[in-house]
Amino acid sequence: MGAYWILLVAVVVIVLQASLFRRFALKRITYSRSFKVPTCFEGDALELVEVIENRKILPVPWLRVESQFRTGIAFRGQHNLDISEGQYYQNHKSFFSLMPWTKIVRRHHVTAIHRGFYRLGTVSMTSGDLLGSSSDVSSFPLEGGLTVYPEPLDVSDMSLPVQTWMGDMIVRRWIVEDPFLVSGVRQYQDGDPLKDIHWKASARSGSLQVRRRDATADCRIKVYLNIEDHEQMWSKATRPESVEYGIRLTAGIAAHLLSQGMELGLGSNGCLVEEPNVMIDLPVAGGREQIHSIFDALARLELSRVLSFHDYLEQELNRLEERYDILIVSTYVSDRLQSMLHRFQDHGHRVQVTLLEDIGQGHKEVSA
Repeated sequence: MGAYWILLVAVVVIVLQASLFRRFALKRITYSRSFKVPTCFEGDALELVEVIENRKILPVPWLRVESQFRTGIAFRGQHNLDISEGQYYQNHKSFFSLMPWTKIVRRHHVTAIHRGFYRLGTVSMTSGDLLGSSSDVSSFPLEGGLTVYPEPLDVSDMSLPVQTWMGDMIVRRWIVEDPFLVSGVRQYQDGDPLKDIHWKASARSGSLQVRRRDATADCRIKVYLNIEDHEQMWSKATRPESVEYGIRLTAGIAAHLLSQGMELGLGSNGCLVEEPNVMIDLPVAGGREQIHSIFDALARLELSRVLSFHDYLEQELNRLEERYDILIVSTYVSDRLQSMLHRFQDHGHRVQVTLLEDIGQGHKEVSA
């Protein structure tokens, strides 16, 4: 009879504790994680800080924390961290036991292996009773993330159109019309934009007159990066190494030119991460903010095209209202693309092509 009561009491205790922990184990449990810095470059080492706190009098006998990251962030040896890594994502799993009013702070030492934007993602916490017979699960998203900039290549000693532009800027510069300096009117000529027509002067003279603009020394550069690794690419790059090299080269060119006080804009036919129909379109500008904008855009660039490079350049040609120095960074130049570049030249733009070759052989310049 005594054994029966002992068994009955044991069953009641097991059921009560299971109900108690199932209901309250995850109550007042807080979790957060954040990178110590919001941005870094490929190859940089940094810290990811993880904080777990039990803000109640009831202990938590066991707590499983699971999260997911994109691949590209490498975690160095860390106690109590099980990592299973796939092609695109890595799953993390850790186990804890929390006493009442306890806070645990973990500092993960990680390395940014590849450019990109890494969201902190969603965390799932599971806890239960002392015997593991029942459990409760809670999932919630975390705000923030890490932007990993591409590592800029050193272009200071490379034979690139960069050196030509620097010579133009320092020695004689490219003389272009300044749209803000008007020195009079002249007879209309074929090709003059309609927005420059001076209607009052035209009415007085009886023929179309356009505003004459003074010249100013300027060098405005637009870089177009092609994410297609070959002309027949369907949607996603099949040889990403060459395109990734082009991204790092573009970052190096932008950093070098902007550091010399020049103005530069950036465009690409690739889409931005989490924005599949949005392409890079940074207007020409200078200064520190512009280089951060370019690095951020290159970090978020996906190797999936929105338009073919030919169609993208045609779209750009139709909307450019000023003359630019154009730099094309591409893995190929086809006859069709060459014809498009000649159209840019016919509209007064100066065009240079940096042709990306196989990895290990660098790049070369091609005349348009």
